[in-house]
Amino acid sequence: MTSPQPLKRASIALLRQIADHDNGDGVLFQPAPRGCRHLDGTAFSTRDETFRVPAQLQLITVAHPRLGVWRVQLTDAGRDYLAKADERRTKHSPIKGVRATLVVVDEAVR
Repeated sequence: MTSPQPLKRASIALLRQIADHDNGDGVLFQPAPRGCRHLDGTAFSTRDETFRVPAQLQLITVAHPRLGVWRVQLTDAGRDYLAKADERRTKHSPIKGVRATLVVVDEAVR
């Protein structure tokens, strides 16, 4: 994978959450209202549909250890994708090289 295929922000946020919370066994997503999934132990939740494209691109694996529960793991391709996406984000960041000048105007000067 030379350059990462652009994913929607929700999919990238999902990959980041998995990477941040996975200790090697994957992370568990529980069913939540309105077609969503909730990441155990966090306030993060996302729509079921958000998992589809990363799974098709083999950036994540999804297993079903219990009824309604998903165990999701980031693959090596997923880790590579995140690294390249982070590199691209810092490279094209609008903050890079920006300088700000603070001007204080005293009311007495006017």
